[in-house]
Amino acid sequence: MTVRPLAPKQFVLYFDTASETLTPESQALVPQIVTEVRGRPAPDLTVIGHTDTTGDAAANVQLGLRRATSIRDLLVAGGLDPSRVDVASHGEANLLVATPDNTAEARNRRVEVTVR
Repeated sequence: MTVRPLAPKQFVLYFDTASETLTPESQALVPQIVTEVRGRPAPDLTVIGHTDTTGDAAANVQLGLRRATSIRDLLVAGGLDPSRVDVASHGEANLLVATPDNTAEARNRRVEVTVR
């Protein structure tokens, strides 16, 4: 019998404008992520921060990194091993919803967590 690894699972968490504050709906997903990770024998997580196009592109890379780091910190506080979490920022480079520069778009203010 061949045992296949579990398929990756992705979670998308959204943030308030220009902040690292999760929306209430996204806050509720954090325990689900922890549960998903605990159900895997050798979990690997990727946490990538994103922003909308409001503001300076370089500052948005930093904001995306702060968002991703804040999620990693929440997951570690939930008992996850920090060495299993990779953190990165794409800033405004990979928009979920294409917008012109300096456009506020809530769906672009996000962190994508992939659990493998």
